[in-house]
Amino acid sequence: MKPRKLNIKTIPAADINRAYRFWRDVFDLPQSGHQSGRHLVIDGEDIVFVFGKPTDRLEMLVRDHQADLVKHLRNNFIPIIGKPENRFGNKIALSIHDSEGNLIVLEANA
Repeated sequence: MKPRKLNIKTIPAADINRAYRFWRDVFDLPQSGHQSGRHLVIDGEDIVFVFGKPTDRLEMLVRDHQADLVKHLRNNFIPIIGKPENRFGNKIALSIHDSEGNLIVLEANA
C-alpha cells in the first residue's frame, strides 16, 4: 500500500503495541525515531498512538488503484465495510476497521 496523507495523526487504541503493528504492517508505514517510541511516519509527520476509545474520523489518501488496494486488504485479512463510494476526480472510498475498532476511510484511485 502507498499511503500519502492522513487527516488525524493521533490514533486512539486500547492496545498501543497491537495498533502500532497493524498500522506498520497493513499500511506499510516507516518508523521514525527509536523503536521504543512507537512512532510511524506519513507525509513527513509522526503518527502517535494513545490510549482512547475508537474514532470514526480517520481518512487516508493512498496512491493505489482500487483493484490493488482491495487485493492488499484481502491479503492482510482486512474486510471492507459496506460498498465502495465514488468520490470526485475519479477516486473511490473504501471503509475498514483497524485492530482497535477505528473506522478508516481509504481514498484511492478508481
